[in-house]
Amino acid sequence: MKPKEKIQKIDEAIDFVILNLSNGTNIKEYEIDNVKIVKRSPLELIDELRRIKKLTIKDMQKSKQSVTYVFDGNL
Repeated sequence: MKPKEKIQKIDEAIDFVILNLSNGTNIKEYEIDNVKIVKRSPLELIDELRRIKKLTIKDMQKSKQSVTYVFDGNL
């Protein structure tokens, strides 16, 4: 799964947990990329999903390649 897709899935999972929490359903586990996250409460699950999202974004930023141009000051 591409990082952008993963971030979108995490956002959808957070929304799903919040929606079900407001309906009285406690979702305490989630699985993404064959990694299962199990927490004691829905709020802990949301915190963990946000942490994973943040790490995924950080990894995306690290993987971007940059080019540095160095110009000689002599004209």
